[in-house]
Amino acid sequence: MRGSIRTRLLASFLLVAVAAAAGLSVYFLDQIESFGLRRLDERVRSEASVAAATLGATLDSSGGTALTGTSASHVTAALTNATSRSTSRMLVLDVNGKVVADSADSAVGDNYRARAEIARALKGRSGTSTGATADRRVSLSVAEPVRSGGKVVGVAYASASTFSVLTLLADYRGQLAAVVLAFLLASFVLTELLSRWLTRPLHELQAGASALASDPSVRVRPAGPRETRELANAFNELAEEIETSALELHDEERRKSRFVSDVSHELRSPLTGIRLAAETLLDGDVEPDDQRRFLATIIREADRLTGLANDLLELQRIEGATGELPIGRVDLTQAAHLAVEANEPVAAERGVTVTVVGTAPDVLGSRDRIQQVVGNLVDNATRHTPAGRGVTVELTTEDGDAVLRVLDEGPGIPAMDLANLFERFYRAQYSRDRASGGAGLGLSIVRAIVTSHHGTIEATNRPEGGAAFTVRLPKLDA
Repeated sequence: MRGSIRTRLLASFLLVAVAAAAGLSVYFLDQIESFGLRRLDERVRSEASVAAATLGATLDSSGGTALTGTSASHVTAALTNATSRSTSRMLVLDVNGKVVADSADSAVGDNYRARAEIARALKGRSGTSTGATADRRVSLSVAEPVRSGGKVVGVAYASASTFSVLTLLADYRGQLAAVVLAFLLASFVLTELLSRWLTRPLHELQAGASALASDPSVRVRPAGPRETRELANAFNELAEEIETSALELHDEERRKSRFVSDVSHELRSPLTGIRLAAETLLDGDVEPDDQRRFLATIIREADRLTGLANDLLELQRIEGATGELPIGRVDLTQAAHLAVEANEPVAAERGVTVTVVGTAPDVLGSRDRIQQVVGNLVDNATRHTPAGRGVTVELTTEDGDAVLRVLDEGPGIPAMDLANLFERFYRAQYSRDRASGGAGLGLSIVRAIVTSHHGTIEATNRPEGGAAFTVRLPKLDA
């Protein structure tokens, strides 16, 4: 069945309404007919009993012992007296089943002995039978034995008819047709309104789903029954996920585009330097000192390319890690000391002292990666700290996290650079020189490592001067 839900609901409601109305109608008409028959049976049985008792009393008072031979006028008078207020047809039969009196004067002389109810009454028991008349009414006949002198001497036979379902349908077919038509029309209108009300939320969902293809921000209003409200909420959750995924995909595409552009820009400068130096050497007639200088330029720029490639591969390995790194309990205090010791020669060459103060709780992660974070931050701090000043690595615990801060005494970070400091290839205003600022991937690598350890990193300026890089990692309980 391919119809819409509203059409199916409409057809279903109409079918149920018609079936229920038909079933109830048949049931109540049958009950009405049964009630009429019960009332008729009570009346006819009472009349037959009264007639039998009256005839028996009459025979007893007159000294008769049988209806046979009794004058018809005598019996008829007794019958008339017994059924003066009766609306039923009354017959009196003798012991042979022959009609000796009839309130309708049409069956006198007929023999009814073959009828089951008559045969039963002649045996001294009450007999009853039902049937249908020519005009499709229900007829009811009751035969009661007439006793005289303790013996059955005849039968008082009463019969009457009442309406039936068929007679009702025949007599009121015009009215019934009008009622049925009005019922169907009312049912159609009500089911149409009900189906529209029930399917309205589904139509809204359908419209929302169609619009979602072109506009991920589309949402629908939960309404209607509980099931449709739950469906609308599920749709909104799905739309939220789609919108979030679309935004993330858009941002990812934008980052990839910018990444390709930045890589191309970073590669262009060293490649250009290498090419110019190589072309100059190929031209010949170059002084030995110039030759050494050009060769040194080629080596330096080649090292820059190697460093850039290594940084890019390192960043890709960190961001694309799938759990292959060894993870375990890491002593953050020890990792900080080891990283500072590894950077001491470079710091000493720059005339900067590095000090570790405090302790921090253990964290879960890779010791090599965490040492790399500390090392990169210390290297970045010593790079921008003037000679003769110092860098402090501060370890502590705050709000249930292990905290590591690298504090320098440099010029600080311009406010315009704070928001983008951890982006790839971004170099702050105070480190635009590639000779000192690198390719702008060091802090991106630091953020990637910290994020992979479910931590956060933040860069701020210290009130007393200099920059502060704060790393927060979830601590491990002892």
